[in-house]
Amino acid sequence: MDNPYLSLIFPIYNEEKRLAPTLEKVVAYFADKPYSREIILVDDGSTDKSLEIARQLLDGQEEYRVISYGANRGKGYALKQGMAASRGQVVLFSDADLATPIEELDKILPWLQANPERSNGYEVVHGSRKMPGAIVEQHQPWLRENMGKVFTWLCNQIVGANVSDATCGFKCYQGEVARIIYARQQLFDWSFDAEVIYIARRNGYYIKEVPVRWHDVRGTKVNLLRDTIRSLTGLFRIRWNGWRGYYDQPVQSETPITIAGK
Repeated sequence: MDNPYLSLIFPIYNEEKRLAPTLEKVVAYFADKPYSREIILVDDGSTDKSLEIARQLLDGQEEYRVISYGANRGKGYALKQGMAASRGQVVLFSDADLATPIEELDKILPWLQANPERSNGYEVVHGSRKMPGAIVEQHQPWLRENMGKVFTWLCNQIVGANVSDATCGFKCYQGEVARIIYARQQLFDWSFDAEVIYIARRNGYYIKEVPVRWHDVRGTKVNLLRDTIRSLTGLFRIRWNGWRGYYDQPVQSETPITIAGK
């Protein structure tokens, strides 16, 4: 498919324990959907059987592609490559644990189309766990949850994100908008969430937040202390990069990527 309606991107790093139920749910969800789609699995240096499991579940079920570039580069880098390879009119990225159920996409898609608030639809639609109407079925540990709230607050103060939830791993874009935003992305650690919001705002794109269902899935690869420090530093790098004009021109991928079609 050269121009599917939807591209669904999963960044993958050693997800063999969580990937099978995720993909089973995705295949079941898409079974009665009329629109064309592709699933893009971005292998961020996995050393387990994640891709083998994915192929077993997706072969003959869904159109999918695998992107691989060798070493582990971080979730932000994986998404940059996945967005660049996407062909969809609409692009969704989801965490591989499917903490936000795939069914929540039904709430997201209408806002990308003509709606009572915007005749041309929103360019960016984020799932949010922190706004009225959101349902958190299982909370994160207290410290992680509150650090996430602090990070979102800092995003709003330092880079003008103006969102209720900067880090929810369920974000959807009009396709060409996604490819423009992520082409200009510079940061690949956990501050990338704030950076892509900043780039969207800088380019005048309208962001809509939609309350979603969400549940914590144990097994996070986040190092709370290390990644918190990096993320905070990243917020100031975003402002510096913006001041230097780094987000005004697209940048190319740093290394070639391998795309295995299916």
